[in-house]
Amino acid sequence: MKLPKAVSIQEIAMLIGGKTECKEDVKVTSVSLSPLKAQEGEVAFLFDPKVLSRLSECNASIVIIPTGTKCSSPCIYVDRPLLAIQKILTFFQPKRFFPDAGVHPTAVVDPTAELAEGVAVGPYVVIGPQTKIGANTKIMPHCYVGGKVEIGKDCLLYPGCLVADYVKLGDRVILQQGAVLGSDGFAYVTAKPSNIERRLAGGEPLDESNPHLKIPQIGNVIIEDDVEIGSCATVDRATMGATVIGKGTKIDNLVMIAHNVKIGQEALVVAQVAIGGSCTLADRAIVAGHAAIKDHVHIGKDSIVQGHAGVMKDIEDGAVVAGAPSVSTRDFMANAVYMKKMPQLYKDLKEMKKQIAELEKQLSQVHA
Repeated sequence: MKLPKAVSIQEIAMLIGGKTECKEDVKVTSVSLSPLKAQEGEVAFLFDPKVLSRLSECNASIVIIPTGTKCSSPCIYVDRPLLAIQKILTFFQPKRFFPDAGVHPTAVVDPTAELAEGVAVGPYVVIGPQTKIGANTKIMPHCYVGGKVEIGKDCLLYPGCLVADYVKLGDRVILQQGAVLGSDGFAYVTAKPSNIERRLAGGEPLDESNPHLKIPQIGNVIIEDDVEIGSCATVDRATMGATVIGKGTKIDNLVMIAHNVKIGQEALVVAQVAIGGSCTLADRAIVAGHAAIKDHVHIGKDSIVQGHAGVMKDIEDGAVVAGAPSVSTRDFMANAVYMKKMPQLYKDLKEMKKQIAELEKQLSQVHA
């Protein structure tokens, strides 16, 4: 990554909050994408233990390494490597192309909508009646914002987002491309007991029509301050009340959040997660990729749901679970070890049964 200008080791250290003992006027003009392929004139990040063990192979002019690492070349020591990356990339990030303040001629804005100072509305945006949009919010092309929506200040809606009627967004909310807020929750009922209900009650299924009747979803969605929602993620409106995403929570791409879910502050929900209706995720909970959570389940504070887990019951504060159905990660790993041993155990069992049969035969001959 090319830098806009040459930067000295002291300037980088000050920028990222690191420490350097180098007194030379070492400067770099780019950031290396691969530390082991770095060249002179580049700065490289070396944080992975496997890469750090090959530090001598790095030809970068400056290396950024964890505090406590031994290094003889020009280097900067940092306590939190990822934070150092965040700071340097934030400072040198290239310009993004957002619409200018004002309403593009192709946009359709209802005359009853209220747009605060500095709001930017891009091409082909639609904004519904009685909607309020806070100062300096940017709405990029082809977004749809429904009626009686409230959007706070300094928000950013990337192209193709849909914010349905009555949804509320706090300040500094980011919606990545194609995010959908406020679609109807998936809720239906049949006039007569369904075949699933009959089976659960011990009855036989009936081969006859029993249409699914839609349950109106009359609630809304509330997105609190500093939330970011990824591309093509969906947050359903509540059946009644509100689906709530708490302050500072980050939701990845392709996540599905069902009606009446309540997520606390600073939680992380990773790609392809599905959260069932009326679940609660407490503050700082983490749900890793492709996990699924059954409806009406509570995920405790600071707990971690590992990738591909299937959560069927409540999880305590601070717990770490894996597997489907989910169990503690310790038990899951132990079971994985046992599974690897199963072929040998089966072979041993067959041999033992064979030996027991032979002993029984010998004993029967002795007593005959």
